[in-house]
Amino acid sequence: MTWNNEYFSWKSTGGAAAPSESPSSHRDDAFPENPLLAVLIPRPTAWVSVYPVHGSHETSRVTAAAADTGAVHASIDDEPLVCLIEGYCGASDRPPTLMLGSDSIAPTVLEGLRTHRLCTLSVTTERDWRRNRPDDGDATKNIVQCMAACCGENCGPAKTFCEAGLKPCFPSSSLQSTLDSLPHPILSPSSKMTNNDGDSRHDCRQLSHCNGALKRPPAVESSPVQMHCRLIAEVDLLMSQPTHRLQSTMILLQVDTYVIHPSILREQTTLYPNSISIQGNPDVRKITAKIDCLLLSPLASLGNGKFGSVRRIYHMGRPRPKILSDQEAFHEDTCNRIRWEDCSKWEIDNLVPTVGTDNAPSSDPTCNSHHGNVLDGGTPITFTYRLDPYCPLGYNPMKQVVCPRFIGWISTYEPSSLQHCSQVPIAHISPYSFFIDVARGSRPMVAFAACPRTDELVDSDNEDVHGNHAGNQSKDGNYDDIWKDAQRDAERTGCFCVNFVSEKFAWAMNASAAPLGRGLSEFRLMESARRNGVGGTCDNCNQGRILEPTIPTYTPAPFVNAPTVTQSPAVMECKYVKTAKIPDIFNNDSMYSLIVGEVLNIHVRRHYAIESTSKNERNQCSDSSLEFLLDPKNSRPVARLGYGQEYTVIEECLRQT
Repeated sequence: MTWNNEYFSWKSTGGAAAPSESPSSHRDDAFPENPLLAVLIPRPTAWVSVYPVHGSHETSRVTAAAADTGAVHASIDDEPLVCLIEGYCGASDRPPTLMLGSDSIAPTVLEGLRTHRLCTLSVTTERDWRRNRPDDGDATKNIVQCMAACCGENCGPAKTFCEAGLKPCFPSSSLQSTLDSLPHPILSPSSKMTNNDGDSRHDCRQLSHCNGALKRPPAVESSPVQMHCRLIAEVDLLMSQPTHRLQSTMILLQVDTYVIHPSILREQTTLYPNSISIQGNPDVRKITAKIDCLLLSPLASLGNGKFGSVRRIYHMGRPRPKILSDQEAFHEDTCNRIRWEDCSKWEIDNLVPTVGTDNAPSSDPTCNSHHGNVLDGGTPITFTYRLDPYCPLGYNPMKQVVCPRFIGWISTYEPSSLQHCSQVPIAHISPYSFFIDVARGSRPMVAFAACPRTDELVDSDNEDVHGNHAGNQSKDGNYDDIWKDAQRDAERTGCFCVNFVSEKFAWAMNASAAPLGRGLSEFRLMESARRNGVGGTCDNCNQGRILEPTIPTYTPAPFVNAPTVTQSPAVMECKYVKTAKIPDIFNNDSMYSLIVGEVLNIHVRRHYAIESTSKNERNQCSDSSLEFLLDPKNSRPVARLGYGQEYTVIEECLRQT
């Protein structure tokens, strides 16, 4: 593969890491101002609400210095503000933690969050897309379009609920009492961190806690999933510059309490009724009700004011490790240590919902709304992790409610294979759905969450950035055996690539998650599996369509020392920035690490790109240059949902009804 006019290509101009010798053809003016918003699709969306800093919504933006010195009066007497975030993701399910970039949040909402340390996230759904602004005479606009980012902006506007055309849902007295019983977060002095170069710097503002109650901001009443959150940390991303709040940071929110509306639940006693296992993936949890993504109808951002939705759910069992007998020897060419049974099925979920067929809840019994209506059909599920780690649904709902998630297909080289020029590098690739952009603009950054290969970790401290990985080793002291290839390789080689997963790569993406040992390449695994007849089945035989998987090959990236998927519709070349650890709630709670990379180059095949909407259609944007976005009809991005192995394919952009 050659990097030529077959691609739209973008190069970062924000740092010395971008190579100066790159050819002029590598830069293409067709890229939007925020390139990640057009390439990293789909992204989960949500309404985030806060109580503002006193007067900040009516007057000019309060400076960070004033907020730091306490010169700003923090008040909850002001009317709460709400904004739309087009891109956030799970960072950990134990404890339930969300990650997003600070510049994806409207400035006045971000100020309120930093001041009060509390916010409420309400999952955005198609219900919001179908609703026009009640005070807006333009019938072509709905609530989501009015609140979305446009014209290359990082985020949309902040408005009061009334201005946004949304109805607030205040916590009931019982829910407020539960939230009041939790420790109240306050900002503590920065912890001293160590980066991979051994430099000590204050690059993560952690939060400590004290007892005390604070009024929680309301949720959006129309949302069937509401998450009452606290700000637990801000991770500074540009370590080469002095830390200050005007730069991008990675926001970490911990979910105190979920409120889940019964209209999106369907009743069942196990995940897969009448079956011990499905596709070789046994589910040992006792599930009382399943969150149905088709009933939830989450809205996905596709960039440039475009949105998509979940129309179909697919299942695909993941390949599992197989224990070899003493008489069996491992054969790399046949990959006989992997159980391939049923892992190649790309099945449509045809289970019929039995509970919750009303797709438009009008009010919530946990709310004190103006009308005080109680929805027929039962009481919403509430789950507070600090008080009870076991959710009444039978599972932690993080993966089921934060969706559809972009799948970061991370490719790297094994560091030891790069030591000898005569050796062919060992190329690794694996999928990560806890993946999102955490900085936008001229220096975009992404982050993905990786957990260890095993739970056998010795006790570790809660340092946010671990350069020497002290306390994060296996019992035999071997660091390489603990962390997954993507994290280890990115930290040691200083780079990685992110490959776009289209539907034709669904089988390969799933196969690349197979558990392999060191020194083995997932690319070679997929070739061997296909050669031995694995892969390629019909989707439940109901649609008459055969999904013939594409076996990926890899090509060295042009500017970083990492492989890329040759046939991928889009590739991001990234420089490793840092690794952060999520603070625990309970002992040994969080095993996830967050790996941050700066995007240096983006390449998009022109075949998969379409011209963006016109200037007038983009809210009369002043930028009249040609811009593009990935065409979901051609690229057919695969996105992760929840449970055993649920996926969806975003097939088209939503149109205003």
